[in-house]
Amino acid sequence: MRATTLIDSDQKELIVPNKSFITTQLINWTLNDAITRVVIPIGIAYGSDIELAHKVMQEAVCAAPLVLQDPEPSVMLVEFGDSALLFSVRVFVSETINRMPVTHDLHIRLAKALSEHNIEIPFPQRDIHIRSVTPEWRADIAKAQ
Repeated sequence: MRATTLIDSDQKELIVPNKSFITTQLINWTLNDAITRVVIPIGIAYGSDIELAHKVMQEAVCAAPLVLQDPEPSVMLVEFGDSALLFSVRVFVSETINRMPVTHDLHIRLAKALSEHNIEIPFPQRDIHIRSVTPEWRADIAKAQ
């Protein structure tokens, strides 16, 4: 009586105190409408043709069979990141069960489409500046050379 048991999408039982339903926000993914949004962040290398990348990603997203065309999918440049121009791909699926298959499909489609147009998906790069080297390190560096 003091708690409610819910079963999540992984078939795990969650025991939620009833107080939580009154004092906190609850998201019911299937109450009135099973349609949900999937958001996929993706970055492209600085120096890439932004308009071409946008067009390629939009076409790849619209070609995915489980992606709904209404509401319309979108691809937007959202941030100038440290190592990449960051886009947000936003699509809708008809059921929560389609979220993971669509995410998988879109990752493959986007990687393939960008690669076919020589648009690089970069990885973070860092420069390391060494201010001082101990005598022990100098000896190790000399041996390595």
